[in-house]
Amino acid sequence: MAPADFVSLWPHLTYVALARGEVLVEPDQTIQHAWFVDQGIASVVATSAQGHQAEVGIVGWDGLVDMATIHGLDRASHRCFIQLPGFGYRLPSAILQAALDGSTTLRTLLMGYAHSFMAQIAGTALANASYTVEQQLARWLLMCHDRIDGDQITMTHEFLSLMLNVRRAGVTVAIQALENTGFVIGRRGVITIIDRSALAKFATDSYGGPEAVYKRLIG
Repeated sequence: MAPADFVSLWPHLTYVALARGEVLVEPDQTIQHAWFVDQGIASVVATSAQGHQAEVGIVGWDGLVDMATIHGLDRASHRCFIQLPGFGYRLPSAILQAALDGSTTLRTLLMGYAHSFMAQIAGTALANASYTVEQQLARWLLMCHDRIDGDQITMTHEFLSLMLNVRRAGVTVAIQALENTGFVIGRRGVITIIDRSALAKFATDSYGGPEAVYKRLIG
């Protein structure tokens, strides 16, 4: 972010704790705040009228919630909640919108991020359609690893079931498959990445495309 843009936002930022399960945005409700995640990961989830859910993307220190504000809208299409707890900066959405209206550099930066997030959503759709559950899990672990300090990812089987769109038994099988290769160790809701390079090789090209888009647009 350009220094002048950061200075304009700084007085309006509030540093807050982000608890696991905390909802940041609900679909079709007026957005009150934008959120810049400093530590932790937020999950963006598509939900049907009958309650079916699937994760379509994640946000960590690489971006912000919600994309609707960047596009000048006051309502989101997806639910977003905290998946891995941590901390972040809360900013009134009206302040961010005014800053976007007044700064070409800020708008260019955040529109670039919005485009890279669209690439992530497309990558998730492709992974769900074309890769095994084990490869999808490998991709997701790599994406989380990109957005945290350390090698441990705390996650329940219930959420992994939502993320992979499989039953909990399928989650257990997928984790065991990655454990058997020596890529990860899974213990009581914590998955520890042991060999990232081997995990990335196993994920094949399900991982890397959206990451390249982000690097090109954001750095």
